[in-house]
Amino acid sequence: MEPNLLQRNLKRIELATRRAFIRLLSLRSEKTQPKLPLELDSTPTIVFLRQDRLGDAIITTPLLTALNAKYPNGRFIMLLGKNNIGIRELLPIECEVHIYRKRIFRDIIMLRKLRRRKIDVVIDLMDNPSATSSMLVAALSPRFSIGIEKDNSTSYNIRVPLLDRSQYHIGRRIAELLRPLGIDPEVLSLKPVLKSVNITPVPGRIGFNLSAGTPDRYLTPATNRGIMEGLLSYNDVKEIVLFSHPKDRAAAESLLSEIHSARAALAPMTHTFKAFAEQITSCELLITPDTSAVHLASAFGIPLVAMYLPQPPTLHYWTPTGVPYEMIVHGPTLATLSSDEVLRAFASLHTRLGLKEALITAQAEYVA
Repeated sequence: MEPNLLQRNLKRIELATRRAFIRLLSLRSEKTQPKLPLELDSTPTIVFLRQDRLGDAIITTPLLTALNAKYPNGRFIMLLGKNNIGIRELLPIECEVHIYRKRIFRDIIMLRKLRRRKIDVVIDLMDNPSATSSMLVAALSPRFSIGIEKDNSTSYNIRVPLLDRSQYHIGRRIAELLRPLGIDPEVLSLKPVLKSVNITPVPGRIGFNLSAGTPDRYLTPATNRGIMEGLLSYNDVKEIVLFSHPKDRAAAESLLSEIHSARAALAPMTHTFKAFAEQITSCELLITPDTSAVHLASAFGIPLVAMYLPQPPTLHYWTPTGVPYEMIVHGPTLATLSSDEVLRAFASLHTRLGLKEALITAQAEYVA
């Protein structure tokens, strides 16, 4: 069989299997909603669904720690995806990890093994409708399934309201999932929590991340050069470390060759997200257009300048939580953003905190 034909047939099988799973959900939706808050024993088996991106996984870590505090003897399982598997080494609690790989036969074997574990609760941590989440909930067949009210909410027998997306941060919206388990989301800290990497920040080191998740979030080489030159004009900026995805490494090397400064260096190549986190944690301050780096900085108490594309007024920006920051919104693409605007944001943060004060305040908060 030709490879393309084989791929098409496998895709048809996958879609048919998904439809069969989802058809079962109508039966679940007819069940009476359980009495809340749920009364679980002291050792519940709880599965978290978070099969999307790294930044999404990071911002949901406060829920993991809150449930671990309530059920210290609980058995926690995290179902990740291929794009966010890197967070596995940084999860803040003891958590068994499985990967949903979108390979139908391999995934079915994995899900059947989990189903035999007699899962007490599945929590879908996504606030967008997801056919994949629906399929996973049906396949795992837990006693209770908790999700946010949305298009596929028949997947769950316990639904929590979707808070106003224009008024509430994504972390707060997702925290509502704790309410059926007797945890008040209003008193929960939304600051991401990751396992300590035991790296001491280097005084005067500024991190500058060149890479982003989409092409329209990249700054131009001229803008990047202007930012570097502006940062080097500060006496208390002792070192600038350039971070980039491997595919952007040549661009980073080209930028350094134009700067000609011993105070600027390229971050060593890393092969794990944990190693990248260690490098970020060595900085006093970060400048980034990438939201996964934003939430990583939030978790480790690093002040930052974060750049965003304009969002509809119906959506709250995924801003940093628990750290000082300056926010730049520019569009329709960051390619038209000037270095002056980024440097103004840096100067504002520098003025508000001073690099030494920023380090003391934010890092002490993380250590605590």
